Amino acid sequence: KNLLITPNHLQISTGAMNTVVMIASIIALNALHGVSVYLMSTQFLGAPPTFQTTAEAVVYVLRQILGPIIVTLWLSFEFKAISRLWLDDRFVENTTAPTHWSRVLDRCQHQTFEQSIVTTLMCVLITFVVDDFKDSSIDVRLPIAWAITFVMMRPVFMAGYLLEPLGSGRALGLFAGGFWANFPAAVYCSIHCVFGIVSLKFAFNLYVGFIVGMSVIIGILNNTVGAKQKQK
Repeated sequence: KNLLITPNHLQISTGAMNTVVMIASIIALNALHGVSVYLMSTQFLGAPPTFQTTAEAVVYVLRQILGPIIVTLWLSFEFKAISRLWLDDRFVENTTAPTHWSRVLDRCQHQTFEQSIVTTLMCVLITFVVDDFKDSSIDVRLPIAWAITFVMMRPVFMAGYLLEPLGSGRALGLFAGGFWANFPAAVYCSIHCVFGIVSLKFAFNLYVGFIVGMSVIIGILNNTVGAKQKQK
């Protein structure tokens, strides 16, 4: 048998290894979000008061999270506004390269605005369901920790984006801030509210399954697209 290793074999092996590393890295970054939310909600936030109605719980959560989220939004807008002292692109077309810091700041403020809305609504949705988990440590600290984790990861996201606009610099702040986690959480809360399914195991499996599935898809697509670009 021919046991020689050809360059094509090496290329395939390297590509497969890169895909595995990327998949594992994305899963790890998203796991950091789950660990951060769990530790913050169980170890660092004080016990909440007792609520008579869900409306009271929602108001309590919003009182805790709106301030930090609005501060984060204001800072993202203000960084862009201050940057116009060096490059004013308000009334003229921005002809800089897509990787220029002014373009990156545009994307940062837009993405922060989008995710602030999604995160705030997600926290309200989580508040609707946490009271149904009577025999667990789950309570309104979970949505509060969810929002605070997002706020803490925003500076990391912006710094990474500015330092590496075309690479994975923003990945840590993005994934650890809950970018992907919002979707499986919203799906579970929808099923919980519509069909009355109350299951922490189902919620956890949905969360983990979505993260792993998306990581595998992105890892494979990234390797496939990268290989085609190299062939060109």
